[in-house]
Amino acid sequence: MWWQEPRLREYPQLISDNLLDVIARAYGVVEVGGLSGYGPERGRNFERLFYSLCTRRGVKLCEKAGSVTLAQQKSASGFAHEVDGATRSVENITHWELKHLTTKLHKNEVLIFNGKGLDYFYGSSNFFAKIPILRFLLSGWDVGDNCRLYAALWGIMLIEPGRLPLPLLYEAIARGAHCCLKVRESDAIRAHVPWACRSLQEVLRELSGWGNGSAAQNCCGPNATRRGRETLAIQEELGLDVTDYLAEINPDWIDDIANATWDEVGGW
Repeated sequence: MWWQEPRLREYPQLISDNLLDVIARAYGVVEVGGLSGYGPERGRNFERLFYSLCTRRGVKLCEKAGSVTLAQQKSASGFAHEVDGATRSVENITHWELKHLTTKLHKNEVLIFNGKGLDYFYGSSNFFAKIPILRFLLSGWDVGDNCRLYAALWGIMLIEPGRLPLPLLYEAIARGAHCCLKVRESDAIRAHVPWACRSLQEVLRELSGWGNGSAAQNCCGPNATRRGRETLAIQEELGLDVTDYLAEINPDWIDDIANATWDEVGGW
């Protein structure tokens, strides 16, 4: 698949290869849709599908649905926040929220997910606090512009139907899709997208710098809002061009990965 092609050297790696494979296949699943079940059963099926994806890609989950720790760290408040999925390595910790909804994601869902991450970071040991925390929200339904902006501001990577996820947009450009864009458009992706995929610690460093007057002017305040909106415009407009390019190379790549996933996990 295209995300397994060599990367151009001028594009630093954002996501490990096995995690990138999970993101691509998860996007294929929510894009195709068709998950069985109703209500809580549908949610459980979504979780089982995601866990199988991770296991088969060599991404070992240290927490699954029902867990109340993040990388075995407790919240500072003592609240027993439920964690849908998490991984831990020397490179990073990932925190996953899984939402297979039949309506747009409500803002409270994103706010709560962000709050969980902050509470767990606040309560973590000094050792774990130094490991970058990458956060992902996987939704089976449209997320909405306000939630997208909020997610970009806080470095939460969204995987939803209808939009090429920001990590995949970046990786597509890094692996050949730059040829379908103008140089300034590729440069815009390289400048904006990594910012929206940054770790929780990077976000907090920006906020700390803003509070003590040492942060760059484009990190916070009104400039951050503008930067977030520019990033989402890049995703919407250039993401379509990149999606068309990928479809020209392999018209059925989304269906192919969805079908391959179906065969791997025995349907959903």
